[in-house]
Amino acid sequence: MSLSVPIPAPRALAPGLWALEGAHVAWRMGVPMPLRTVVARLSGGALWVHAPGPLTPGDAAWLEGEGRVAHLVVPAAPDLPWLDDWQAAYPAARVWRGAEMSEAPWRREIRPLSASGTDCETVFLHRESRSVILSRLVMAVETAPLPPWARVLVWLAGIDDSDGKPPPGLTGRLGGRGAVGDLVDKVLDWGPERLILTHGRCYETDAAGELRRAMRRIMRDRLWDRALTEARRR
Repeated sequence: MSLSVPIPAPRALAPGLWALEGAHVAWRMGVPMPLRTVVARLSGGALWVHAPGPLTPGDAAWLEGEGRVAHLVVPAAPDLPWLDDWQAAYPAARVWRGAEMSEAPWRREIRPLSASGTDCETVFLHRESRSVILSRLVMAVETAPLPPWARVLVWLAGIDDSDGKPPPGLTGRLGGRGAVGDLVDKVLDWGPERLILTHGRCYETDAAGELRRAMRRIMRDRLWDRALTEARRR
């Protein structure tokens, strides 16, 4: 199911980093989940596109003006029905999934980091802007635009924007609390300035604080130890 909403113009997040917003993708039980496509301009003018959404004529014209679409980065879930449209429009672009991203040529500008078990999740650091791009690790869905029945399901899952966090069951599928804790520790070590979510609101400030809040139930002891260590350093 999708919502009938206008697709706005690309929104600047930071220099060389934009969001394409307004689309929805089917999530569990048919919930129309908001989708944010992130576009980054790499050195040399190549464009890196995370979670490709609907490719409108306006978006295609804007992309042509910004650079050359060279990399299409596909999250593990949910399925994105528009990938074929992007591949048809940009046949020279490379599609990246899962572990292969650890050897991608763009990794010095956009650093990938993964946790995997029966499922895989990759987060990214856009080095120039200190922006962390998350797929499912944190979801913070604004429920007002959703149908009433979908709002209830989002609230029950605990992923509405009043307290964004991982969706139920994801931690176990990524190898458990230890694996997810290791991933989050490394992200915090990056010193991020903003969190850009694929599904839900963005956190434009206090990225580290918002990430600690979102992961507090999963890694309570680790966060306590980290806070004590940081206090001693001061």
